[in-house]
Amino acid sequence: MRKLCLAVCVAAGLLTACSSNDESQQPTAAAPQPAVCNGPTVEIGGAEPRYEPLNPSANQDYERDGKSYKIVQDTSRFTQAGLAAIYDAEPGSNLTASGETFDPMQLTAAHPTLPIPSYARITNLSNGRMVVVRINDRGPYGNDRVISLSRAAADRLNNSNNTKVRIDPIIVSQDGSFSGPGTVCTTIAQQTYALPDRPDLSASSAPQPAQPAADVRPISNDTLQSDGAAGAPVGGSGFLGAPTTLASGVLEGNEPAAPVQPQPTVAAPTPAAAPVAAAPAAAAPVTAPGSVQGSAPASAAAPAPAPAATASGYVVQVGAVSDKARAEQYQQRLVQQFDVPGRVTQNGAVWRIQLGPFSSKADASALQQRLQSEAQLQSFITSAQ
Repeated sequence: MRKLCLAVCVAAGLLTACSSNDESQQPTAAAPQPAVCNGPTVEIGGAEPRYEPLNPSANQDYERDGKSYKIVQDTSRFTQAGLAAIYDAEPGSNLTASGETFDPMQLTAAHPTLPIPSYARITNLSNGRMVVVRINDRGPYGNDRVISLSRAAADRLNNSNNTKVRIDPIIVSQDGSFSGPGTVCTTIAQQTYALPDRPDLSASSAPQPAQPAADVRPISNDTLQSDGAAGAPVGGSGFLGAPTTLASGVLEGNEPAAPVQPQPTVAAPTPAAAPVAAAPAAAAPVTAPGSVQGSAPASAAAPAPAPAATASGYVVQVGAVSDKARAEQYQQRLVQQFDVPGRVTQNGAVWRIQLGPFSSKADASALQQRLQSEAQLQSFITSAQ
């Protein structure tokens, strides 16, 4: 009997020692340490993280194909690396685990165990690209992939189906602050989709038409500089390719109008009389070739309009460029905008853009003021050649 009691006491002592040893070897739960950045901080974009309550039905532990999956409860300690799949289903063809319609153009992803909805920073480990995605679905299953990215997210990362990525969750607090592994050495780009206030279209706030300037000041080349020979000459032969230096004022005084040389035309023969020379057509403003505006109608005595080169009057020159096609395109746009004739003339290595001709200086001056007030374009008036 005494031996039996001794054996029981020894057994009880051994059990107590084993129990105390097991308890001392159990790991203790340590508080998560704040993430520390040891490198430069970069700004990343993507889905904009915001606080969202967890979906009750999508955050329960579950089994699939004989394998158990436990939802991650503490994402501050979670990070994962592995191959990423690309989910290429048609838009609206499926519902996600969160009950939302799948859209491949949204920056979303599916993960087997991360909370739904939640956010994570995805890094392409082959090129360093990063993007923020919203976890709103479960998967992938049946392969060696750790996450399934939407087409939009994969394109932002330049991913393929054989690209290795790292997953770092981003925790969003109720006050909107961010924390978690996904914020280490990165800041999340804040975005806004707020529209501007609607304009007030009442009569009181309608913009008043711009008044033309009371005075027109002369244009000077003195401050212009040119590094090459192409383009308009500077400080010598006139502003924007004009053939001579401008005098004070808006009218170019050193360029007298060339006399108009009338070109006789032959009228159609009639049975009653021999052919006679028709009187020269009166000089009138016409549209230069290439303009989208129509030519001025010819008189009954002259079946064809006079060429632009023989027109007299005034033109408004708005610029000169070294490319003829560019000059013609610019001239046509101005002709359409201001509903006036126009032309492009060559002066050495440049092509001058001119509007007109006009029969009176007053008409040319009125267009010059419109160019200044409506399009903020500098110009000058010169004689039509």
